[in-house]
Amino acid sequence: MAQRFRLIPLTLIGLMAGAVIFAGDAAAKGLWVANSSTLAEFQGSLKSGPTTAHRVNSSADLNGSSTIAFDRKGNLWVTNFNTNQIVEFEKSQIRALKTNATPTASVTIAEDAGSVLNGPEGLVFDKSHNMWVGAERGQAILMYAPAQYAASGNPTADVILQASSFSFSSPSHVAFDKAGNLWVVDEDIPNANGGSGEVFEYTKSQITGLTAGTNFIDPASGIASAWFVHLETLAFDAKGNMWLADEDGVNVYKFTTLQLKGTGLSQNLTPDVVLSPTSVSGPCPQSLDGPYGIALDSSGNLFVTNANLTSGCFGSLAEFTAKSIKSSGNPTPKVFITQDALGDNIGDPNSLTFGPTVP
Repeated sequence: MAQRFRLIPLTLIGLMAGAVIFAGDAAAKGLWVANSSTLAEFQGSLKSGPTTAHRVNSSADLNGSSTIAFDRKGNLWVTNFNTNQIVEFEKSQIRALKTNATPTASVTIAEDAGSVLNGPEGLVFDKSHNMWVGAERGQAILMYAPAQYAASGNPTADVILQASSFSFSSPSHVAFDKAGNLWVVDEDIPNANGGSGEVFEYTKSQITGLTAGTNFIDPASGIASAWFVHLETLAFDAKGNMWLADEDGVNVYKFTTLQLKGTGLSQNLTPDVVLSPTSVSGPCPQSLDGPYGIALDSSGNLFVTNANLTSGCFGSLAEFTAKSIKSSGNPTPKVFITQDALGDNIGDPNSLTFGPTVP
């Protein structure tokens, strides 16, 4: 792909790595789950069993839905892995889902001419409202400026970020920490410590130093634990600890803020906490069964979607109390949700996030 060398204006990039928009904000009320072909929202106290979602988006524009993120106006954006698209549903469309559960996306960002937006999976907005996307099959991290996603089209991302001394294998989920550092999950890149998958960090200074076009820059650090098998999403709690879902390892890991300050691209860190499955009753026999999506609420409770499922189970959502996840073990979920009679609340679930209050 041809590189562009113009500088990003300071008005655009100067605040880019400041405070960021976090899922799980204290004011958030709805817990959204991206299923393969639906988006389901749960509100209030969750109940175990085949719980019916508060509202469901079953738009025909959803195909391989992976990650949901909300912009500053409360509009919902979702990555479509299968169709190489990012689509938007406006806040007004979310409000109207009870009467129109199959809205047409208001904006569709399609694959660019260089095919870098290929297999989009992770999605997050920064404080300057730039959209960051992990393109797994495109093997790059992409940044779209607000003007680029204001209307439908197939723009080339304003910033394309790749490593310098190695090639990303499957960069997918992305998240900013409180300091404005960007963390990137490469799901199954072979790591130097016998595991599969790494989590890379680009510091705030690296992010603010990016120029428009393609940037070949190595991450400042990387976690390449021997524990890793196939990674998916990550999230930060209120104290800055990182929580990480290992789909094929069937574990959820916690790394402390102190561990995250290490250096080197292949740090073989032992997780501070390892959460493993326990047996539960019903059609889904394990509390963790291919953990994919993770989110934490303002009280430190952990929510996990399970995607790599055993026979007879279409998907599940587990809630663990903050107290139960303080140390390694096999905690029993406080709440364990399975598919309801409608079959649209949990089904091949991917990422989950807390969204802004919408009645």
